Amino acid sequence: MGWSTKEVATLAGTTLRAVRHYHEMGLLAEPPRSSNNYKNYGVTHLTQLLRIRRLVALGAPLAEIRDMAPEAEDYADTLRALDAEASETIQRLEQVRREIAEQLATPAAEVPAESPALLRADEDFLMVLSRLLEDDSYEAWREMADHAPADGALQEFAHLSEDASDAVRERISRRLAEVVRNLHQEAPLLRAPDFRPSGKAGLARKSLHVALAELYNPAQTDVLARTGRLLETPRG
Repeated sequence: MGWSTKEVATLAGTTLRAVRHYHEMGLLAEPPRSSNNYKNYGVTHLTQLLRIRRLVALGAPLAEIRDMAPEAEDYADTLRALDAEASETIQRLEQVRREIAEQLATPAAEVPAESPALLRADEDFLMVLSRLLEDDSYEAWREMADHAPADGALQEFAHLSEDASDAVRERISRRLAEVVRNLHQEAPLLRAPDFRPSGKAGLARKSLHVALAELYNPAQTDVLARTGRLLETPRG
């Protein structure tokens, strides 16, 4: 007496397809066949199947399970490696939960209504920066964005139309330059951020140009360029 393939799969909490796959990979021994040529699974096969299922649940790759016999010398080392991977996964998921909590703590309904377009552009720009800057430099930008002063120059920049006159652009760029100088004094990393990956400065510059051109209108990018030139010129 023994179990059919369907019965042993049911007892192990798996599927016929999985049992057949384990046979094909050599993880599960082939059972003897009965007189009517049906497979006849016994307790040994069920325990093998349960062990495979347990190791899979622990994160062991199928290709390695064949060599993971409990009596093997490196069995404990393999389990420790799986434990380390599980620990890293837990830490990653905890970080995901923290980020979700931060998003929930600032629902969209609480976003100030005076410049939603700029806020969205700034958020997208920060996402690009997260791929370009080292962690310390990115956090400086992130903190600046979260606590930027509600300066009138920033609001003017937010609502600057594409057809703004040269005089308006120059006035706003000069006001923005003062705001940025003050921010540089509070956070030096904003002046000279550290880019990543190392040696990819060209890609970083290109990415910044792409982001600025796509997220801000021509008048705003012109103001940013003027502001940059003002910042490079020492105040007399």
